[in-house]
Amino acid sequence: MAKHASSVFSVDVTGLETVAGVPAYARICERIRGAITSGALARNARLPSSRTLAKDFGVARNTVDWALGQLVADGYIVRRRGAGSFVAPQLPERDATPRIPKRLTPTKRCETAPRLSERAKALQAYPGHYQAASATPFTPSLPPSDLFPRDIWNRLLHREASRPGNDYWEYGASNGLPTLRKAIAAHASAMRAVRCSPEQVIVVTSTQQAVELAGKALADPGDHAWTERPGYQPVQHCLRAAGLQIVQVPVDEQGLDVAAGRQLEPRARLAYVTPSHQYPLGYEMSLLRRKALLEWAREADAYVIEDDYDGDYRYEGRPIASLQGIDSHGRVIYVGSFNKILFPGLRIAYAIVPEALIAAFVDAKHIADGHTALLTQGVLAAFINEGHLANHLRKTRAIYDERRQAFLEEAKVLADVLDFGPANAGMHVTGLFKQAHQRLDDRAIAAACAQAGVDIHPLSKYGATDRGGLVFGFAGASRNVVQAGLKAVRRAIDTAKGS
Repeated sequence: MAKHASSVFSVDVTGLETVAGVPAYARICERIRGAITSGALARNARLPSSRTLAKDFGVARNTVDWALGQLVADGYIVRRRGAGSFVAPQLPERDATPRIPKRLTPTKRCETAPRLSERAKALQAYPGHYQAASATPFTPSLPPSDLFPRDIWNRLLHREASRPGNDYWEYGASNGLPTLRKAIAAHASAMRAVRCSPEQVIVVTSTQQAVELAGKALADPGDHAWTERPGYQPVQHCLRAAGLQIVQVPVDEQGLDVAAGRQLEPRARLAYVTPSHQYPLGYEMSLLRRKALLEWAREADAYVIEDDYDGDYRYEGRPIASLQGIDSHGRVIYVGSFNKILFPGLRIAYAIVPEALIAAFVDAKHIADGHTALLTQGVLAAFINEGHLANHLRKTRAIYDERRQAFLEEAKVLADVLDFGPANAGMHVTGLFKQAHQRLDDRAIAAACAQAGVDIHPLSKYGATDRGGLVFGFAGASRNVVQAGLKAVRRAIDTAKGS
């Protein structure tokens, strides 16, 4: 018979601060009730035996039995003969919803709000998730999980975890596993004409972490950084949290307006751009603008962060070489992510940095979190080296292209309201409101769509623009799903037009 582990309540309640006249069984009762209502103990979860609880709480077994009896009477736990005590499947109505921490808003008389740092206040602009995020039509830039070859990944995971030695089980190099860095260098060179050696590859968890490392290694608090307007907001929040001042530079059909950036802040230390497929408008940065950006970086002793977030997906025209590939002065940090092309839960991305910056980035990564998870790095290296990444990209590129064309055909039902921008690459397309409909509230339309189970992003979410609009992801939706989703969007737009 298996021996039960000690409980999660390994605290001597007799030593806790007490209220006069409150017995130990009542304190135990409150302790377990609190764990249940907070969600720490899930519904139907099995509690340790009363003998184990008594040992961990440092009280007599009868004291625990009294506490459990009270919780049974109150409806928080159930006892099953011969099986033990379990959290009730349905909690009392007042505690049916697990408590989620709420942000405190300080008031004149409030004394409970914590004193936060300026950095924490900056982070509140991009709040964390208390629940997992799942894809619905038309979530932009989120790969459909059903297309990922889980059987292959699971086989590689089992094989790598079974390897002899301690490569995956001890502290690793901050810049990543050598096998993965070599595989990434080869992939980026072949697919995106990036010029690099494996030593220039820094394995990170996400694009945001790569940008944060750049902000910490290459700029001081108070320095300025160019970002695109409209543009990818999480990166802007990362830079703000690192203490940088954000300068939003407008984007047009040729990409980032370098001349406007020079006028706004010529001595910025960083510039963050998405040149191959501007996020969210979809434009490609022209060669003239690319050269102008690199020339500015050289003159200003600044660096350009090139986010090639979906550079592996191009459906029309010739592939565009990376900005890093034409940089001859070592001014570009190239950032790519496997979270966008494989699955978001992977949490592996990379930065390819100029040789002179390798040590600074490795030091910054070491301080940030030591290193990215080693076993997952090993599995991904095998996935790339054995050709599975190339196969997956070929398969999904064909499927996404088919879904892209289906979306553009079906989206003609919105042609009276939206002008759709470029859709020859990536996993999303943006529709701008026509001149006659510029007063439409894109956030209200997106909110109405969300209530109908359709996830589109309002263009205003990405920063101020002359025209509002809607951002659609097409990679995860078949034609039938697209048709149903667009009907919901049509209803939301018509309602907004009539209000």
